[in-house]
Amino acid sequence: MLKKYLIYSIFISFLLFSCEKEQNIEKPTINLKTDSEFITDNSEVPIGGQIKIGFTAESKNAFFSNIRINRIIENEISNQLDAGVWISEKVDTFFLFTKGSATKETWEILILNSNRDSVKISLTVNLGAGSGYGEINYFPSILLSYPQNSEYSHFLDFETGTTYNSDNISGFEATVDMCAFFYVTSGKNSPTITCPGYSSVPTYYPEVLNWATRNSTNYDYRSTDYNLVSATEFDNAQNDSLLITAFQPNYVSGLDKFCYTGKVIPFKNCNGKYGIIKVIRADETESGTMEIAVKIQK
Repeated sequence: MLKKYLIYSIFISFLLFSCEKEQNIEKPTINLKTDSEFITDNSEVPIGGQIKIGFTAESKNAFFSNIRINRIIENEISNQLDAGVWISEKVDTFFLFTKGSATKETWEILILNSNRDSVKISLTVNLGAGSGYGEINYFPSILLSYPQNSEYSHFLDFETGTTYNSDNISGFEATVDMCAFFYVTSGKNSPTITCPGYSSVPTYYPEVLNWATRNSTNYDYRSTDYNLVSATEFDNAQNDSLLITAFQPNYVSGLDKFCYTGKVIPFKNCNGKYGIIKVIRADETESGTMEIAVKIQK
């Protein structure tokens, strides 16, 4: 009887200790930034205008592991960002987006830590008067070579249209948004565009493993696959309205396959700028080249 009593007492003590320990674990917290440069609840932004969302978050007992940002319009959820991170205890950051045509948008920010604890905050952005569409930079002809061709450059900075090769990239690694290669996948030839941050890129460009910064670019592969943007639309774009509205954040990757001659690919680079690529010509050989035109927000 005494033995049973001792076992019962130990069990109860363990439960009480576990509950007390759990109660001592502080849940993460999140707060929106309210400085004038950031969007606040019930802000009004014209179509095409910039939505700059800033926030701080704290997690005293675990690392942050994931940040998600959703745009909700009439109960339809569109994921705008789903990023894996590994940030110790405190996050202090911001993200840039663009106002769509909806009268009312709800923006939801959710952040998760390594204990699987999450915290969420949201704000409403209303449609303002006028138009916020902005100017673009246009680079009508950019030539990049595949890895086995050393005659031309391999790496591209979308924002300046500057290309680099292995000999002159030093000091400019953090500006690179794109590179290209050719391979055969599922039995089909695939001229392919990608970015330094994509996992398979070191297979084709081993030097990126030594870069301190490897940028990630999101390419809208669904628009590529289904030809959702025409070359004529690209040619006629005079401001960033097409660049913004064409990009579908639910169908993005750091790699875009089957970028044949004539394909048009919306993208968003690591600085939050929207752009579109038109493939003028893409060779289907490992030692070939790809010529593209690029339009990107200023």
